[in-house]
Amino acid sequence: MLTHAPSILRPQIGEPEMLAWFMAASPGDRIAYWRGHLAIDLALTASPLGHSERRRLRGLKVLALSMAETGLVHLVQQRLGPDDYLYLAIARPRPHHGTARLILPGLSSQAASSLPQAA
Repeated sequence: MLTHAPSILRPQIGEPEMLAWFMAASPGDRIAYWRGHLAIDLALTASPLGHSERRRLRGLKVLALSMAETGLVHLVQQRLGPDDYLYLAIARPRPHHGTARLILPGLSSQAASSLPQAA
């Protein structure tokens, strides 16, 4: 039985903050982008989150997965307790300048606008 605790203090970042962190990160730098149980927190019927927070979390999840699939970050989980995980992104060595914009085409328009323009 899942015993998800909605009172957990969660990192309050979204796509723009995740991208800002990435643009300033050095290889090995870490950011906690979520705390809880991602699958439960995204589930329409089981989530303790409201619609707008679930939508923000879904965008953050998609961004994190896209960044991992393209080799920009490693994604790891740290188990803190029952149904309580800390979700971390760890920066990897940088690709060539401007590559992030090309390999993350699924970014929301708000997140994409926070990326620096290629020179």
